[in-house]
Amino acid sequence: MIRADHTRVVAAFHRYKADSSPARKQAIVGLVCTSLLAHARMEEEIFYPAMRAAGSAMVEDLESEHQEMKTLIAQISGMEPQDAQYDATFMELMRDVMHHVADEETMLLSSAEAL
Repeated sequence: MIRADHTRVVAAFHRYKADSSPARKQAIVGLVCTSLLAHARMEEEIFYPAMRAAGSAMVEDLESEHQEMKTLIAQISGMEPQDAQYDATFMELMRDVMHHVADEETMLLSSAEAL
């Protein structure tokens, strides 16, 4: 489920273009932000506690990445697609999420599978 969520969000990232219409940008950003918040909640309430109980030290770093992601989501949610920083804020969110996905998929998920 975690990998499927990652795939859906990354696919949505690829549909975002700076020269798209404001309505299309807003729709993609809304989809991504809603998906990320639901995904983070599931991880924070179910997966991370289980991994912490299994002795994973990586969870703390991933939770701090979630906080940064939530901050960026709050920022972009308060903007309009025409705002000067809209594209840059979404690109920053995209970079942070891609880094987070890489960490989870290469380290935490492989550890969970081994357990």
